[in-house]
Amino acid sequence: NMIPDEIKERYLENNAKYQIDHPVIQNAVNEALEQEKNPYWIARKLYNYLLDHMYYEMVGGWNTAPTVLARGNGSCSEYSFVYISMCRSAGLPARYVGSVALRGDDSSMDDVFHRWVEVYLPNYGWIPVDPSRGDKTLPRDQADSFGFLKNTLFITTQSGGGSETMAWTYNSNAFWTTEPKTNVAMEYFADWEPLK
Repeated sequence: NMIPDEIKERYLENNAKYQIDHPVIQNAVNEALEQEKNPYWIARKLYNYLLDHMYYEMVGGWNTAPTVLARGNGSCSEYSFVYISMCRSAGLPARYVGSVALRGDDSSMDDVFHRWVEVYLPNYGWIPVDPSRGDKTLPRDQADSFGFLKNTLFITTQSGGGSETMAWTYNSNAFWTTEPKTNVAMEYFADWEPLK
């Protein structure tokens, strides 16, 4: 076993979003892997399984991995939750990465953001896997999102799961307690401007 203990402890754990022991996740992992033992091929086969069984749709909300996989569609965050769940269920450490994204030309605004996964492979370390961006028709386009990221992303978060301060968000988070009750509206965005 060539995975450091501290990585296994943190990035193989289960939680409410991933539900790695859920029958939907377990059955999918067993179907995808059969008897595969090589960490690279585990990561690759789980990725391919996800591409074959889901399609991208930003419907709002971040449901649990079993719910998303059973439904068959999800946002980049939900693809990430499913892929992390499947990797961890198979014994492969995985975490999510959150970012703001360059959208359009060099001067643009992002109010959607993006999330993908990093999977730990022995002898290589953390490699990027972006199942939602890889969910394309052509194999060439699918391959571009396994082990490779374009330089249009500004990373804001790397995490194994929800935390006390950030919950499940990945760019910012805020909580209010007021008396009497008050409505608060917040807007998050990234404004990209080229340097001169």
